[in-house]
Amino acid sequence: MNEIARVGDDVISAEEFIQRIVEREKIYMDADQRSAGAALDSLLAERLLLLESERIGARPNRLELTAEFERMQTDWEKNFQELNKQIVKAQRESGLEEKPYSREEFLKLKYDMTPLEFENHQKGVARELLTRRMVINYWRFSTDSAEAEGIKMRSLADIRKVRERLMKGESFSLLARQFSEDMHTRQNGGLLGTAYRKDGTFDFDGTQDTTAEDAFWALKEGDTSEPIKVGDFYWLLRKVKFYPANEAEFFHQRDACIKGADPSDTMVKKWRYATAAGGLYTYERRMPGWDCKAGDK
Repeated sequence: MNEIARVGDDVISAEEFIQRIVEREKIYMDADQRSAGAALDSLLAERLLLLESERIGARPNRLELTAEFERMQTDWEKNFQELNKQIVKAQRESGLEEKPYSREEFLKLKYDMTPLEFENHQKGVARELLTRRMVINYWRFSTDSAEAEGIKMRSLADIRKVRERLMKGESFSLLARQFSEDMHTRQNGGLLGTAYRKDGTFDFDGTQDTTAEDAFWALKEGDTSEPIKVGDFYWLLRKVKFYPANEAEFFHQRDACIKGADPSDTMVKKWRYATAAGGLYTYERRMPGWDCKAGDK
C-alpha cells in the first residue's frame, strides 16, 4: 500500500515520505536527523502541529513570520561569514590563493539549492518553528508539570529497605546511584527530568500502563511513593517540585509562547505522546519492515 502513516483520516503517502527524506539529506549532517525514522517523525509532528494550531488559533501572522525569517537569515549569515574566515585563514596558512565561498557556491555545495530555493526553504522552516513554539509551549504552560526522580529495583524487599533509608533523610541521588537497576536513573542520580501529565515519562515498560503515572501525580510536592510494581520491577518515585498549569487560553499566552525556547525533539515527542494519550488526535506509523510487514493492511 502507498500508506506510510496516518494522522486521523489524513494519509501520509510513500511519495511524501521519500521527498521528506531527500529534503532532510540536503539540510542535515547528523546521521540521526537524516534517518528514515526521523523523516517520518517529522511528518507526523508536522501534521499534528497543524491540527492543534487550528484548534487553538495558533496561526503565525505576517509580521511574526517576517521577524522569524530575518532572525534565521541573520544567524545563517553570521555562521557563513565565520566559515569563510576559517577557510581564508586555512588557505593563507597553506600558501594558497585566498578565495572565500560565494553564497551561491556554498548553497549549491552544501544543500544543492539555489539562493531562491534556500530562501523558500527557510521561510517554510520559519513558519514551522513559530507554529511549534506556539503549540508546544502552550501545551507546556497549560499542563501540570513536576520535577521527578526515580529508583528502579527488582526486589520488593530491597526497595522497601531503600525507601526506609530515604524516609530517614538519606540522599535520593546517592541511593539511586548505588541501587537503581535502571541505567538512566543510576547514572543521573535518580533524575527523570521534568514530567508533564501523560507525556510518557512514567511509561517505563512501553505498555502505556498508567499505574506509575497515577501514583506520581497523586503525590504531594516533596513526597516519595511506596514501591510501585511495573512489569517485573518496582519503582520509587519522588515529586521534587510541582508546577501548576496556567489555565489561561492560548490568546492570553501567545506572546509568551512565541518568545519561549524552541522545543527540543524530546519535548516534541512528549507532546505527541500526551496528544495520543489524551485521545484528542490519533496517529499511526505504517512503515513496512519497521512498524508492520510489507503488504499488511
